[in-house]
Amino acid sequence: MPDSQVHLEPETGGASSSGDEGRHRAGSAWTDCGTQRHRSGGLAEWTEAVRCHRRAVELLGGLPIDGNPGYLADLGAAWVNLGCALQSEPSRDCLGDALDAFDRAIGFLGRLPIETSPRFRHNLAAAWMNRAGAFARLDTEKSRAQAIRDQLRTIDLARGLPLDEKASFRILLASSWINLGNLHQRRSDLPRAIGSYDAAVAALGSLPGSGHRLAIHHAATAWTNRGEALLCAAGRDNVSRAVESARNALVELQGRDLGGAADAKLLLRALRVIARGIEACLNKSISGHSADRVAELTDIAERGIDIALGSRASDPEVFDPFFMWFFSFGSRAYGRFQPQFLAEFLEEILRRCAARAGAALEAEAREVARRAAFGALEGLGRGRMMVAGTRNTVAILGAVRELRNAELHLIS
Repeated sequence: MPDSQVHLEPETGGASSSGDEGRHRAGSAWTDCGTQRHRSGGLAEWTEAVRCHRRAVELLGGLPIDGNPGYLADLGAAWVNLGCALQSEPSRDCLGDALDAFDRAIGFLGRLPIETSPRFRHNLAAAWMNRAGAFARLDTEKSRAQAIRDQLRTIDLARGLPLDEKASFRILLASSWINLGNLHQRRSDLPRAIGSYDAAVAALGSLPGSGHRLAIHHAATAWTNRGEALLCAAGRDNVSRAVESARNALVELQGRDLGGAADAKLLLRALRVIARGIEACLNKSISGHSADRVAELTDIAERGIDIALGSRASDPEVFDPFFMWFFSFGSRAYGRFQPQFLAEFLEEILRRCAARAGAALEAEAREVARRAAFGALEGLGRGRMMVAGTRNTVAILGAVRELRNAELHLIS
């Protein structure tokens, strides 16, 4: 559950002299360049983004900021963006520098008249939110507690924005609630986590329905995170609520051509919540082993595998574990509820895995398949009365024959 960051755009401050105007334009250009590099990803781009933002801070820091809110706002924004870049460094070595950058940003942005300028209030709130994200990355009990305090400060500021004036205002408030929910969930404070995700959905209002891409993603994230928290809370009612929450996430994403690995990952997380919830219901016989529920389980497994294999080229480290989870889940679901189709499922997915993945992933998948076939064979031979010639017996014997063939193929 990665926390959100907010990058800030430069203001258009007034110029007191031609020299100041040129320095201001140059500093803003370096900020734009750094933000573009940061969003491109990759270690080389990250290094260049930090360099660009440091140059922006150096240039904008030489402006006469006293009495010029535009210059002061841009300097504060430049420090926020530098902090975001430092915070995104693959290791945690730059988190101290990131926190220093956010502290400097808050010092500058806190001098602006936020009561009269929603933009200034938004930028100050973003600085507090990003500071909270840096403390969250430190991931100690003390830093998590500080991150919660910073997120609450962000929410307090963001609530004062005219939320219907700009989509970015609602998105900032929703981001803060989601990040706060993530922090509560890491501390196993599930009631507060669930309440925070509810508040995020409420903060977005009708914005996701307008088709705003980031609002849709945030709404789906809040619903998915809420579902994961409800599953952790356990209990019959919470399992059903978790499934419903994840279904709401799918509704937000349904028919949207959002693209990108982040949205594929979010979709997979929502499907995983639904799969875990339905499986829990079936295991506890909450709703009975209905054919519709079983069919939904296997459909979810196959859909998750499709998405994970289709997205793995963009980031195998992210999507290979998803592939293995849905393959293991699907093997378990078929083996328990529809063993007559298990061999076909295993062979088809292994064939696709061999065509689209590396040897290591294929070997891991073959081991899962072998265990699934062996387990299903044991289950079919346990406690069943078979009468020669009956439809049920013929089906069982056919399943046993196919699974034995599959098992022999997997061992060889």
